[in-house]
Amino acid sequence: MRKTAIGLALMLLLVLTACGKPAWVGHQESEPLEGTEQLFDFKAYDPNEQVQLNWDGQTAAGTFERHPKLPVGVYLPEGATAFKMGNDTAWGFQSQQIFMTVTQNSLIDASLMRDRTEELMGYEEYKGSINDGRVADFFQVEHDGQTYVVSFTYLDPAKALPLLTEMAKSLRFVEGG
Repeated sequence: MRKTAIGLALMLLLVLTACGKPAWVGHQESEPLEGTEQLFDFKAYDPNEQVQLNWDGQTAAGTFERHPKLPVGVYLPEGATAFKMGNDTAWGFQSQQIFMTVTQNSLIDASLMRDRTEELMGYEEYKGSINDGRVADFFQVEHDGQTYVVSFTYLDPAKALPLLTEMAKSLRFVEGG
């Protein structure tokens, strides 16, 4: 009987850790994030605005791409596109797995934000990250009484974060919705 209980406990432990990190890691308390710099500008979209994006050692004009359902849009560098990612619209480079999404009224579960991306910790909107081989960084922004969650998804932070932060700075709200 005791061997069976130990065997079951080991089996349960293996199942819980098979998905990457042990299940109890998500329930640890994380230090609260206290960034002081704003990443998001909250400007209204102006069709006459010319936005320059600095990425990969180059500066290029961005092309505005509006979200199909939300009153937001973002400027994209040449080669980046809008595409479907599950039920969301994503902006970026799908083939390179570098993209940003915006959702409305989403909840951020702090117990899942067990990871931190050091380069983003200075931003006040940054809430945390999940790293399971592919990193997902989460930000919460408020505009006109609405809550939006912006997420960055990528594999290589050195390549992706300069682009994604430039895109985040170019997030615009489309008046009249």
